[in-house]
Amino acid sequence: ITYINLPFQSKWLYVGTEKGNIHVVNIEVFQLSGYIINWNKAIEISRKTHPGAVVHISDCPLLIGFETGLVVVWDLRTRVADARFTSADPLRSISWHHEGKQFMCSHTDGSLTTWVVKQTTPKPTNIIYPHAKVNKDGKQETCKTIQKVEWTTSKTSESFVIFSGGLTNDLAGRTPSITVMHGKTTTVLEMEHNVVDFITLCETPWAYDHDEPYALVVLLQNDLVVVDLHSQGYPCFANPYSMDLHESPVTCCSYLADCPADLIPALYPIGARSQKRTGFSDREWPISGGEWGSTSCSYSELIITGHADGSLKFWDASSVSFQILYKLKTSKVFEKPKTKSVDGEEDPFAVQQIALCPESRLLCIAGATTHVIFFKFSKQETSGEVTCLEIPIVYEAYDSGNASPEYDFPSQASVEYVVPIHVRGGIQKKPPGYQAELNCLWE
Repeated sequence: ITYINLPFQSKWLYVGTEKGNIHVVNIEVFQLSGYIINWNKAIEISRKTHPGAVVHISDCPLLIGFETGLVVVWDLRTRVADARFTSADPLRSISWHHEGKQFMCSHTDGSLTTWVVKQTTPKPTNIIYPHAKVNKDGKQETCKTIQKVEWTTSKTSESFVIFSGGLTNDLAGRTPSITVMHGKTTTVLEMEHNVVDFITLCETPWAYDHDEPYALVVLLQNDLVVVDLHSQGYPCFANPYSMDLHESPVTCCSYLADCPADLIPALYPIGARSQKRTGFSDREWPISGGEWGSTSCSYSELIITGHADGSLKFWDASSVSFQILYKLKTSKVFEKPKTKSVDGEEDPFAVQQIALCPESRLLCIAGATTHVIFFKFSKQETSGEVTCLEIPIVYEAYDSGNASPEYDFPSQASVEYVVPIHVRGGIQKKPPGYQAELNCLWE
């Protein structure tokens, strides 16, 4: 299966396959119908090559896109193709204009093509490369694939063209992005993770009406981002759900059940105070619907995750979803390392063990660089030094040399030391929450 489409308020699900065929499924009984659109019926009689996998299906009327660039307008009643369009470059996605008279395609060369359904010559009426630049020699730079495009309209403003990918290949390792073209303005929204998919939220579900887009939902590899299309600069909505469990890789975890009744209420206001909610949209979270699961359990549950960057996250697991309570950065106890850890090398601040006493609220963590930090909980901001206890560990390493098979002569031993990361000295401000009191370093 390469593509599926379920029209609004329809019981028929269109399923496109890698072989180029489309099957129709009745979702009320989850059974295949006898209606099949075979690829050899969709192509022209004169064509002798396979059109490739199905990469797009949409209705208004039924539009089928094949991987090689063939686009077919299919008549469901007569079971024949009303029109065929062939692009020079491989196809990735298609988006209908709400009137059903034209559509837009995205391609592997970073181009967007616009086609009119009823035209004398089956050629695109418009071809654009949104991010292409012309070099000094007059040649156009190559661009990355535009994986998906959505073309939405509004009664009160110009149309939106939103797509993922399409940036130039001039720089390696470009940040994943979503591009929003509205009228004559083009805005590139950089994302922190790879873009998996996106969808535009519109006021109407009907394909033949003006879409009136108001938000953009972007599914990333490790996150979910919702963009406000009605506000200047396209800010993101503040996400009410915890999506950043693996913001930094989880290195250890601790679970506490039946915690004291005052523990979670004490952590929540501390975390809420430290979270900076700036730069977000003032509008309400636009996604609604669904039903909550079973009610929360009779006892409180707390999960603490330790991360590779030295941070700890406290989660309320008492209800149907994780709720972030508080984030503690243990790396602030130390000086910033002069060199960053390379790929495959363990982060010096990575948390390896967590020990929390829920009654006294005393916390102790062990890090990757042979350090142990002891924390006390306080609702007030304080100032003071962090006591540092250095524990020297000296060991002898012997060089075997050319040992005799009958007798091993002891060689000269060399004393080696393990040099840890450096602790910040002097008086430090300690924000409300868990405050470092003692730092044990093994040298």
